[in-house]
Amino acid sequence: MWGNIAIAFLLAFIVAFMATPYTIKIAKKVGAVSVESGSRRMHNREVPKFGGPAVIIGFLISVIYLVIIMSIEGSISLFGVKEYGHKLIRIAFRNYSYYNYRNCG
Repeated sequence: MWGNIAIAFLLAFIVAFMATPYTIKIAKKVGAVSVESGSRRMHNREVPKFGGPAVIIGFLISVIYLVIIMSIEGSISLFGVKEYGHKLIRIAFRNYSYYNYRNCG
């Protein structure tokens, strides 16, 4: 189990590390950069402010890896007797529909 967690951590790190240059390119194309001017200037060049997607992609890949490995090993059963997968989907959509309903009116 701890080996799988270590692999998931390394996988998240590697994916985030590899995705960061692409998110920097996207940030420059979209214009999500910080251009500082004035007396409080800290950087001499544009600084991209779009690192979140790289971290989120790394996290999601590692969670998907852990879910697949745990379901193969039998540690978790998403669609078995306890139906964790159905419960998670039901909770997610119940909360979404509740907030969507509250914000409509």
